[in-house]
Amino acid sequence: MTSSKLGLVFGFFMLAASACSGSKTAADVKEGAFNYAPSLDKPSHETMRRLEEIAIPGTPLRNAEEWTLDWDVVTKKDGDNYKRSLKLVGLKIDVNGQPLLKGDEVKAANATVDIITDNKSNVVDVHGADQLSQAIVGLGTPEAQPSLRRMFSPEKLRLLAAVRSIELHRDFVGHPAQVGSQWTADDGEGGKTQIRVVAEAPCGTGKCVQVVREYKVDEQALYADISELVAAYVKEQGGDPSKIGLVGMDVKIEDSLVIDPATMDYYGAKFDQTATIRVAGPNGELPVSMKVQRQTDVRH
Repeated sequence: MTSSKLGLVFGFFMLAASACSGSKTAADVKEGAFNYAPSLDKPSHETMRRLEEIAIPGTPLRNAEEWTLDWDVVTKKDGDNYKRSLKLVGLKIDVNGQPLLKGDEVKAANATVDIITDNKSNVVDVHGADQLSQAIVGLGTPEAQPSLRRMFSPEKLRLLAAVRSIELHRDFVGHPAQVGSQWTADDGEGGKTQIRVVAEAPCGTGKCVQVVREYKVDEQALYADISELVAAYVKEQGGDPSKIGLVGMDVKIEDSLVIDPATMDYYGAKFDQTATIRVAGPNGELPVSMKVQRQTDVRH
């Protein structure tokens, strides 16, 4: 198992949550609130950096994936919907410090994924995931292609595209954008997500705000995700995997986003997801460290 499973656990959590909470239409949005009205036919460039890691501190066990993705982005009308097209123009991938892709090899493939949303910001469809997956996998060496195929399967790309769109819109549209505003949203798992508008932020000619979001995940799902890895490690050390058990965990997920409330256009985003899971093993307690860190920089 690699650390990419952690990202999918968080991703499935957020996707499930989206089905339980609809966004508001532009007609529902009050003045001074976040309004989903994306800027049309205005190209931008997005650089996304991502680190996923799972490790047992003090041991050689560490799985880490680092990605840097560069996209040319434009949004257009698609009938009554919006089509946000992302063309991949750069991709660097390291797995445990070893490069799988080194930069702009993907540019010539002209691979594009289209995210279709309605006027409530709900994801209607995702197009182009199969072609994008083929383009990325085809760039790797024969040795690298199995890892690339796992990391960038069409199914994962569709899920990730949908989740990324949902996490940028669902919790905000229709809510007050003034500094000091705060509210809670259902997380789809019986818990609550806390959102706060903490400051004004510069963003070209517009007026943006910085928003912080904190929420919880299913701790049992996280433990289930790492239990196989811990069992394999304990077995390698000569222990009995059936004797391990969960002692406790500390989980923190916090997002910081810079948003233009008038359009829901983004100018930057940081997503920090960390967990320390304490597992009782045959030779004492094992702390398992998990993290997903993502940062998106946008040039409009």
